[in-house]
Amino acid sequence: MALCLSLSGYAQENAEIRKIKIKGNEAFDDGELLEKISFNEASWIGKLIFKQEPSFYSSEAWEMNKAQLKAFYQSEGYLHVQIEEPELEMHPRKYKVDILIRIREGKPVRVGEVSFSTVKGGVQDSLLVNEKWQKEKSQLATREGARFRDEDVNSDQDAVSSWFSSLGYAYVDVQHDISLFQDTLTADVDWDVDKGPFCRFGELTIEGLERTPERAIRKQMTIAPGDVYSSRQLSQSQKQIYELGLFRIASLQAGLTNRQRDSIPLKLTIEEAPRWAARFGVGYGREDKFRTFVDVGLLNFPGPVMRTNFYAKHSSLEPYRFEAKVTKPAILGPRSSLEFKPMIRRRNERGFDSFIWGGDLSLHQNFSDYLTGSISLYFERVDIDITSEFERSLRDLHQSTYSKNGVSLGLLYYTANPRFDPTDGWSLGINTRANSSFFDSAYPFFKYLFEVKRYQPVRSGFVLAMRLKAGSIRPWGSGVVTPFEERFFAGGSQSVRGWPRQMLGPLDEEDVPIGGNSVLEGSIEPRIKIFGPLSMVVFMDFGNVWRDENTFKPDEVRFAAGSGIRVSTPIGPVGIDFARPVFDDDNKWQFHLNIGHAF
Repeated sequence: MALCLSLSGYAQENAEIRKIKIKGNEAFDDGELLEKISFNEASWIGKLIFKQEPSFYSSEAWEMNKAQLKAFYQSEGYLHVQIEEPELEMHPRKYKVDILIRIREGKPVRVGEVSFSTVKGGVQDSLLVNEKWQKEKSQLATREGARFRDEDVNSDQDAVSSWFSSLGYAYVDVQHDISLFQDTLTADVDWDVDKGPFCRFGELTIEGLERTPERAIRKQMTIAPGDVYSSRQLSQSQKQIYELGLFRIASLQAGLTNRQRDSIPLKLTIEEAPRWAARFGVGYGREDKFRTFVDVGLLNFPGPVMRTNFYAKHSSLEPYRFEAKVTKPAILGPRSSLEFKPMIRRRNERGFDSFIWGGDLSLHQNFSDYLTGSISLYFERVDIDITSEFERSLRDLHQSTYSKNGVSLGLLYYTANPRFDPTDGWSLGINTRANSSFFDSAYPFFKYLFEVKRYQPVRSGFVLAMRLKAGSIRPWGSGVVTPFEERFFAGGSQSVRGWPRQMLGPLDEEDVPIGGNSVLEGSIEPRIKIFGPLSMVVFMDFGNVWRDENTFKPDEVRFAAGSGIRVSTPIGPVGIDFARPVFDDDNKWQFHLNIGHAF
């Protein structure tokens, strides 16, 4: 008896859709096209665990989905796309249907000539011939020879409007005229810019302030009454007001009117955040076991434009950690802040048990939306118990209680987005630390660590994540060895996952990790969406730790491979990983359970 009945163009109405296949699509993958239609596949796992709602086939629903596909293709430049009637395969016993959609894409329309005009009275506007405009124009998406896309035209319209409105033309109106040539499948785009009157900023009124002094708000503004109107400076001012960290809402609006006055008043509407706020969380990981934290924030304390946070954490790796952080924003300018952070913590690692108290004073500067830097002065008092008898016997590592002091520098370039589950962008960071910069200590050293991460979208639902980390620490001056807790260790859920935490690298005769002065790590990890919030990863990690400083030996790099499952949540992905060493005598599997990606 046949289990399936193949039909063409006909199926019983309201049958549940089991699978959807698409053929003939070359410009867009199946996943991207399925996101554009209302039909969806719903497996029994998705329905049972993730409460996915199934789709049901009907001729009327098909016509709607066909129109959605056609509209998407045409918006992407494929004006002559043809979508054939679906081929339907019924499963009578389950009353389900498989759908095969065949597409003939045809050739796309290409952009022909692109022109701009603000001509009035036969005089060409000088703004369209200056160097700044030429640079702005070169960044537009709609350029000669490119595939014509509605989205590119709309984004270019916003970009051109933004450019003119940032030069004082608050009422600029940008329109486009598209001329399609069917014989050559090209489209010319003619932009017409009506600048309107030249404008300046008027007075600023502020509403909603209760605890925050008005002068603190005005210091964050990049504009003043009488300045040339600029929509970009308006957005930057609003962003800098938010960076004070004191407000739930900060809406800065320009008073544009139909009368197009050349003086634009501004209105800032503020809703201050609650003075007290608290966060609490619990979790479990393979390495830190049960963990919990509490974070309490207090605004406008100890001063009127200051923030204070009290943080406490407990886990197997950190039996206790207490921190206070006092932040003074806008210390040297609108985008800088000063932080003082005293702390007490205990670490319980496989190779050592330490108790540390101290603090640091840090100056942070946002150079742009993507680039931040910091400089910190720190002092720490360390009491450490080293597990390895061999390390304890070393004459040069003779102190178990000592102080550290110095200066550290950090620089971070970050464009990855979204933050908790990146699908695109870069992260490049470098941190340095010079111990004994101010006072003599038992172990003077210089330490640096560089890390780069790349998140590359390959296709819809498929991201290739990569990282590379390298660092070293070396004694300087009278130093001979480096303090144990500052050394590099590798292995674990956020390192080379084929080894347990800190177990990749130098070990003593009893297999106790003793760390090293150089580290190299890297990962290649394709992340593939399965359905709903569920995704899978496969990965290859590599790395090692060496005893000597600035030592990176390629022939001693070790490798691990594995795979894992991720479930997206509002706080980021939750997942499990299985990994084991490869090209190695050690082949024991490791299991990791964590919140968040490995990197």
